[in-house]
Amino acid sequence: MGRRNLSRVSSHRPPQPLNDDLYKYKCGSQGKLTAPKHIRLPKIVEDSALMFEIVMFVFTYAATFFQFLNLYRSVWWLPHSHTSYTMNFYLINPYLVGFISTVLGCRLLYRLIWFFTSKICPTFMKNTVQKCIRVLLLIATMSVLLYCTYQIMQSHPIVSIFYLCYPISVYFILFGVTVQPLFDIIPHPTVSCDEEWPPPEGKTMHICSTSPQVIRDEVEYFKTDFNNRMKQVLFSSVMNAYYAGFVPCCFVQNFLYYDVNWATQHLTFTWLSCFIMYFIHLYPIRYYDTLHRAALHLGKWTKVESRMCHIPSHTWTDSTLWPQGALVRHSKELFKAEGITNAAEPGNISHTRFFLLFNDPTTLLYTQVALQFCIVMLQVGILLQASEWYHILSLMTLLFINYYPLFRLGRDFLVSWKMYRAEAAIQAKANS
Repeated sequence: MGRRNLSRVSSHRPPQPLNDDLYKYKCGSQGKLTAPKHIRLPKIVEDSALMFEIVMFVFTYAATFFQFLNLYRSVWWLPHSHTSYTMNFYLINPYLVGFISTVLGCRLLYRLIWFFTSKICPTFMKNTVQKCIRVLLLIATMSVLLYCTYQIMQSHPIVSIFYLCYPISVYFILFGVTVQPLFDIIPHPTVSCDEEWPPPEGKTMHICSTSPQVIRDEVEYFKTDFNNRMKQVLFSSVMNAYYAGFVPCCFVQNFLYYDVNWATQHLTFTWLSCFIMYFIHLYPIRYYDTLHRAALHLGKWTKVESRMCHIPSHTWTDSTLWPQGALVRHSKELFKAEGITNAAEPGNISHTRFFLLFNDPTTLLYTQVALQFCIVMLQVGILLQASEWYHILSLMTLLFINYYPLFRLGRDFLVSWKMYRAEAAIQAKANS
């Protein structure tokens, strides 16, 4: 009797991996652990950092110009008009324009300087030279901003100056006392290769590992990197829209009448467009593919609602890579493995969320395509109903620029949709 009880207890021991890759799992049936199959994405042209800053420079300056046009437009076509210009330039504070131009153009200026400097600078000195350029450019930028602020204070109350400095406090809250996020919106390039973990400094990569702890560490690294990029997307898009669309409205004269609804609409479209363009640049399709590969290795656990205590299961251990369909007990709960390989911790919400988001990245791309398509169609609908000349001009310009991110998103969605369908078919064939 004692021997039979001992054999029952020993049958519930967790399976031990063989050769760190494959092992056989017994739980009523025999299962086999197979590695996820990855498909290399085709070469897709993506904008460089310099090209992206040029596009953002053109867009934000166009948005700023049309917001000033909404505020200071003139009626030059009337026979008794006292001006022959389309805008009342004498009402615009030139130092305010200089302040906004400096804020919106500092990243482009940094990229231009670094683009030419990096070609002639020796490799071993690049990091030092890059830091020196940031510090010198920061000093020059702050000097220009302080001078413009002093000149603006001569004609506006001190309370209005806080509108200019408000994003600075948000910057310190998000990034702390550091200069790098102010100039470099992508701190790490994304690659996919099989190298040692952790990755070398300056790279965001995926490795195909059979160690559950390495997989979980990799996922934690990607989660931190994803959140840092999201902070940069939110801050940069809000900052550009703030200075391009909101600050000009804060410094208008009290006697000036303008269409508040149209100015608010222009500000909203500017922010949405900046948000989409920064999102595309910081989360390209190759970055999604890197996180998708990590999600396939991480796997997912589903809680099994059952009161039957005699279901054959194993105790979950963090040193075992579990196969699909495995039943384990963790924290007095029963879980079933849903991924191809499963290194995640059962009941860990962050692991489950990571798998759901990046197991099929086409869902995120489809959401971005739908949002950008709605923005474009809404602008087209407003354009068809617009009658004022400055309304038509501003909408046509912003609409023309918004076609580019719509094309990028549509292309990435179609490519990823076809590639991941082929990857799923290959994986199903390998499992069978």
